[in-house]
Parts: sequence; C-alpha cells; structure tokens
Amino acid sequence: MKNYPRLASFVLRVGISVVFVYAAVSSFLEPLSWVGYFPQWLHSLIPGTVLLPLFSIYQLALGAWLISGKKIFYSALLAAFTLFGIIIANFYSLEILFRDIAIMFAALALAVLSKGEIHR
Repeated sequence: MKNYPRLASFVLRVGISVVFVYAAVSSFLEPLSWVGYFPQWLHSLIPGTVLLPLFSIYQLALGAWLISGKKIFYSALLAAFTLFGIIIANFYSLEILFRDIAIMFAALALAVLSKGEIHR
C-alpha cells in the first residue's frame, strides 16, 4: 500500500514524458506537420527552421527530466505550463488539442502528488 503513490508518480511521469518525446522526435522527422503550431507572432521573431528544433530539444530535455525522477514537482509544473501555453496558443485547434488538456491536468496531478518530494 505504501508504494502506490510512487507507482502512480512513475506511471504519470512515463505517460507525460512519452507525449513530449513523441512530439519532439516526430517534429524532427516531419517538421512541416509541427511548425504550424507556433503562433504567427513567434514566427515573425524566430524562423520556424530555428524555433522548431529548439523547442524539440526542450521537449526531449523535459521528457528526460520527468523520467529521471529528480525534482518531480518542478518538472511536472514546467510540463503543465508548457502544455498550457500550447493550448492557449492553439485554442482555435481545440478539436486536435483537447487531449492536451487532460495531459496538462495529469502533470498538475503529478506536481501535487510529488509536493512533499521537492528536495529530491
């Protein structure tokens, strides 16, 4: 019974991490399918050919951080904020991104679950 919170944390971390890693790898393989999710104002500041690989590297790093189990509270909050930003920036595509809302709340649940483990 004592290990259920640890198991729940692990399952949430793997699930959330897979989402970020999949998106990153897929964006390297099919960049044209992903570059359109950045808001137009961001494209005017940074070319998509630079923006997409940088964001993909960020997603890979975030996925690895989640899996590592280190400072879970912070990685979970960063994942939730990242997903929130993606949802807000693409609210017009909610029929595609509605699943991201559930993943964002899973990341928030992970943060709550790991609140007592901030210093690990």
